[in-house]
Amino acid sequence: MAILNYIPRTTQWAINSLIDDILLMTDKAYPEDSVLDIIKAYIPGVMIVEDDFGGDSSTRGAIFKKSDEFERPLIAIQKNQTKQAKTFSLAHEFGHYSLGHLGDANFMIDKETYDGSEHMQNEAEAQYFAAALLMPTEKFTKLAPYLTVSQLARRFGVSESAVRVRKAWLDGRRTEAL
Repeated sequence: MAILNYIPRTTQWAINSLIDDILLMTDKAYPEDSVLDIIKAYIPGVMIVEDDFGGDSSTRGAIFKKSDEFERPLIAIQKNQTKQAKTFSLAHEFGHYSLGHLGDANFMIDKETYDGSEHMQNEAEAQYFAAALLMPTEKFTKLAPYLTVSQLARRFGVSESAVRVRKAWLDGRRTEAL
C-alpha cells in the first residue's frame, strides 16, 4: 500500500510564503541561481558535503545545525544519487532547516521511511518545500501546458517523479511519497 503525501492548502501557502521570504532575503531565484547558492546565502557559514553514510544507501541526507556539538551548520547528501536526486535532496534538507523541523535536536538524518507518523508529515512538508523551491509555481505553471514531464524535469533539474508530484500538488491531489 502506498502512503500518500498530504499537505493541507494552508500549509502549502505557509511554505510558499517562507520560500518567497528566503528568496527576497537572499536576492536569489531558482533556476537562475543554484540551490547551493540559495542555501549558502540564507544559512551563514553552512558547509555542504556529499557522503555515502557508511554505505547506507537508504540515507538520503542529513542536516546538522550550529550548536555546542557542531561548529557550523552542515548539510550532507547521499553521494550515490543522480545529479537530479542530489539537487532535490539538498533542497529537501534545506526545507527541514527552514521549516524548523530540527526543533531542539542538533541534527536530523533522513532515511526513506514514510509511515504516517509526525515524522512522515515533516518529510512530506520538506518534500513540498523542495518541490516548490525547485519548481516555482509561476514558472512551472507557465511551462507545464507546453512541455512534457521529461522536458519539465530537464528544465528544472529534477526527476520526472518530482515533476509528477509537483503537478499533483498544484492540482490539489494527494500523491505517493517521492
